[in-house]
Amino acid sequence: LDAGMALGNMTGPYRIAYYTGRARAVATNKPPVAPYRGVGRPGACFAIEQLMDAVAREVGREPWEVRRDNLARPEDMPYTSITGKTYDSGDYLEALSQSLAGVGVDDIRQRQARQRGPLRLGVGVAFFVELTGHSPRAAHAWRLPVRPCPEPATVRLTGDGGLEIQIGMQSHGQGMETTMAQVAHEVLGVDIEHVSVLHGDTATSAYSTGTYASRGMVIGAGAVAGACRELKKRLARLGAALMQCAADEVQVRQGRVWGPERSVSFGEVARTWHENYGALAAGGASEQDGSLEVTFGYAMQTGQGAFTYGAHAVLVEVDTQSGNVRVLDYVVAEDCGVAVNPMIVDGQIIGGVVQGIGTALYEETSYDAAGQPRGATLVDYLLPSAGDVPFIRIQHLVHPSPHTEFGIKGVGEGGAIPSAAAVCSAVNDALRDCGAEICETPVTPQRVLQALMRGHAA
Repeated sequence: LDAGMALGNMTGPYRIAYYTGRARAVATNKPPVAPYRGVGRPGACFAIEQLMDAVAREVGREPWEVRRDNLARPEDMPYTSITGKTYDSGDYLEALSQSLAGVGVDDIRQRQARQRGPLRLGVGVAFFVELTGHSPRAAHAWRLPVRPCPEPATVRLTGDGGLEIQIGMQSHGQGMETTMAQVAHEVLGVDIEHVSVLHGDTATSAYSTGTYASRGMVIGAGAVAGACRELKKRLARLGAALMQCAADEVQVRQGRVWGPERSVSFGEVARTWHENYGALAAGGASEQDGSLEVTFGYAMQTGQGAFTYGAHAVLVEVDTQSGNVRVLDYVVAEDCGVAVNPMIVDGQIIGGVVQGIGTALYEETSYDAAGQPRGATLVDYLLPSAGDVPFIRIQHLVHPSPHTEFGIKGVGEGGAIPSAAAVCSAVNDALRDCGAEICETPVTPQRVLQALMRGHAA
């Protein structure tokens, strides 16, 4: 899975005319590598972004100028890459510009011109594009290990007028309990406090392939919205029967059914349904109106999925005597389409960036000559702590996906995809006057000092 993902995403957001590649998965006697946040794409992003930096050094230009010249343009959208990925919407140039302006590249260049001593500033930038919420057709065409069916969701109006949502996806930090309730509120107008979300219970929910590929809101929101819309139709017919008016004379909003002269709450409709169905039948309700429980399956009918993207810019300080690297500033300009809950979006991005900083500077699985792991505890296997991470600033672009419900694009993995590449790019920028370059992670003090020694020897 990782090898195939890396191969298909290697060209990133750039207009590359010629590309060929071969992916190989190697079996070893070490513990297996499991899918990580981004699944193969952090490595692919690292490779293409390192290449962009190398091209910039070769031609004597700023690294962001080379990227700007090669990014897909807004007028190119939808843009199909050489690997067959069709990027549905966005303004990649604007994302790059916003990230660079946010970190202040012009000011950094002026500060670098005045710097003296062992502490060296470096600025780096990296861009990513990611397919989120694979459509069933695309998953089948690409022979992915998991080829999902339409994602189901069940909504049920309870006897007291509350709404129960059942989904097969599992929330492990994405805040689905909140965002799925927000979708129901958007369609039905029911108060979020009266919505309960039950997720990941195989004993009650319809079958789901699960939570992966940044598909939670891309696909799950479509399923919940579809089920709520069907329930909305039923509530309109039942509410009209209760108020003894025509169904085309009512509106469903704010948790009530509104008729020409009065309105009834969802609770009144539900209680009448359960306790006095005869009143509804007398008003014209029939078996064709269905029950107060709806299951709906959602799948994108067009497109491969929703392509999210973003640019990360980072400022680092490298101590050329100790080899230590400090991340001083970090700016993200991202586009996840329409954000259902901006606070959750920011949390997802920040968490991913912190993971990426760990990949860039700290985390490594190594073995000694006897094959024993050197990172068996958190004393040896380092993770970034609060003191290692700056305040991460996020700027949002909004270009809705034409293929998804509400124009949503996935956001769960994007923070982790380009962050290692951006940090490494910044370190190399700090060391450029020393003739040093690092092309692997983590960028440990030992590797920094070794790169400086190679640079001095050259």
